[in-house]
Amino acid sequence: MKLKDIGEHEFIRRSLSKYLGHDIFYDVYTEDGFTYKIDGFQLSYFFSFMDYYDIGWKAVTATVSDIITSGSKPRIILSSIGVNSEMEDKQLEDLFYGIIDATEYYEAKYVGGDLNNSEKNGWIDIAGIGTKLCDIKSNPEEGDIVIISDEIGFTSEVFISYLNNFNIPIHEISKLRVKHPIVNKNILNFYKEFCNYIVSSTDISDGLLISLQNLSDRLNYSILIEEFNINPSVYENLRRYGYGVNDILKYSGEEFSSLFVVKQEKAKEMIEWLYHYNFSPKILGKLGKERENEIKYKGNKLAISGWDNFKGWY
Repeated sequence: MKLKDIGEHEFIRRSLSKYLGHDIFYDVYTEDGFTYKIDGFQLSYFFSFMDYYDIGWKAVTATVSDIITSGSKPRIILSSIGVNSEMEDKQLEDLFYGIIDATEYYEAKYVGGDLNNSEKNGWIDIAGIGTKLCDIKSNPEEGDIVIISDEIGFTSEVFISYLNNFNIPIHEISKLRVKHPIVNKNILNFYKEFCNYIVSSTDISDGLLISLQNLSDRLNYSILIEEFNINPSVYENLRRYGYGVNDILKYSGEEFSSLFVVKQEKAKEMIEWLYHYNFSPKILGKLGKERENEIKYKGNKLAISGWDNFKGWY
């Protein structure tokens, strides 16, 4: 069967699980106090309002997002880049400028990597190493609270407009979230403050529903959603063009917000803390029954949708 028919996520569940077991649902690998992550994409991933500096910045942020959201401080960044020899040297220099700028912003150190020739558009892969600040002792229970650190929908607005030849207006903040995403480094202080009450976490990169399903599979509990944290201005804009909540969720990739499963007794205090440090958090819902790996909204099971590297949006 072709990969475009199976899809990336199903291939991981069906094939890689034979080698990695339950660890396939984790975004990072941790051992002896160190956290490891690699992420990347094709260099053809470009919008008209972006340049190669933005690509370098985004690639580092994509990797660092997983490291920070896992409760680790980024330390080392490496890159593997493939470019066509017809590329202008200034463009490649801008790409590295974005990598180095982002690395410095996240208070890590860029130590080089690998540079290759590519006959086609090329690629960028970023590997990161972090040190663990919080060693989560996962002990999920029915009723644990699911928190999202920020509003979503900004990247959905860009992707949906793109699919409509950019005939749907886009808020400037939405363009900025795609062009120059930033992970709020205060997540690390959040971990220092509440480490003992955090059950699990992940970031949102392929879509909110995919991230929620990964949490459900990881913890082996259903997740019962009460409401979604969609930015009201984005929602109203897309609603005028016939798009609703399901569409916004489907195209909500690359938000790089954080999802936390936390203990009930500290959830309110955590929300207040996040507000104080300039997040826009919300309680999405709670863990349901054990051994029911599904996402429910108002009692109905949700079909999982989002971005898949082999199938595209599904």
